[in-house]
Amino acid sequence: MTTKPAQTLNIDALLQPILNIEPQTKWPALLSSLLSQHQDNAELCYRVAVILEQIEAFKESEAAYFQCLELAPNNYLLYLYLGNLLEQRGEEHTALICYALCERLTGNFKQLQLPNNMAPQTVERFKNAWQCMERNLAVPKGYRAARWVQYSSTPFTTPQAPHLFYVTDLDARPIWPAETFSWYQEFMDCVPDIITEYKHAIQSLSSHLTPYLSGKIYENEFPKLANSDNWQALSLFKDGSENHAISSQFPKLKQALENVPCYGLTNTPYEVFYSKLAKGQTITPHYGLSNHSLTVHLAIDIPDACYLEVNGERVLWQDSSLTIFDDSYLHMAHNGGDKDRIVLIFSIWHPALTLAQRSAIQGEFSTRSEWNANLTKRLINYKNNH
Repeated sequence: MTTKPAQTLNIDALLQPILNIEPQTKWPALLSSLLSQHQDNAELCYRVAVILEQIEAFKESEAAYFQCLELAPNNYLLYLYLGNLLEQRGEEHTALICYALCERLTGNFKQLQLPNNMAPQTVERFKNAWQCMERNLAVPKGYRAARWVQYSSTPFTTPQAPHLFYVTDLDARPIWPAETFSWYQEFMDCVPDIITEYKHAIQSLSSHLTPYLSGKIYENEFPKLANSDNWQALSLFKDGSENHAISSQFPKLKQALENVPCYGLTNTPYEVFYSKLAKGQTITPHYGLSNHSLTVHLAIDIPDACYLEVNGERVLWQDSSLTIFDDSYLHMAHNGGDKDRIVLIFSIWHPALTLAQRSAIQGEFSTRSEWNANLTKRLINYKNNH
């Protein structure tokens, strides 16, 4: 275990007189007393908690786990074991909080590769934790015709495989004919002004281009693109937040988007950005996050030998034209030309979703976000009230 520095103790020497001599009925009181004498030793807390759990002294075991968490808050095993204990006590919702905090430290349980030498009881607890999370988190309470993919073992019945959220029974197709959308022509009438605006603004905004994929989490899947100038973005909106310093330079684009059903978790677009893919670069095949939105590309500057591929269907961007596709299918992009590829990218709601359904999805994301943001606070509240 990774713990705070503590005085070296011969833990076995402390435990053995109790475990070997005293009757089991006295263990809870004696072990709890032992912890009160060595409150700063996380290893002792952990071992006592496990022993007490094994003899079903759940109340005392729970107290020991919480004491240990104060000393070693980044030890994933503590959240896992405490969660399992809470499940046994009938506190499934609080157990769920523990499992979610554990997952923050280990990575997604669904994709977690456990080491071969992991103790069988720990493997079993991971299995129980996954079952608890799937039972409680897979199906959205506010929109039951969907599922949170990372907590669901239900297989996909189409080639789609989004990472985050999947709405069942939506019309599914890799490429959507742009001209069939009601807002298409009005937006296309604005395209010449949008492109002119971009070419003027980029001269002073090129320093605001940033790697589209930032952070270590992308380095394995996109080693040539992550944290690199090979794929850059000039973002007006990112993760639902507007960058006013940049968006103020694109009034014609913003006005044109007012008549487009842009996807967003609030009343602002989730993502609007100009994408620059350097010459010779490939965005390797990958799946998007969800199928309840579609991705729109406006081609601004397209070199030769440049294409998008969705579910095996290849599309050649054409300057000043729109391409609309479902990124929950496997897709990739390639720039084999001799200059950068520039496209404007934004997302729209899937056209089959009603306003009420869109609102329900937004509510589900808001509820899940709030729950995730307050996990530690909720666990502390539970501790203080029990």
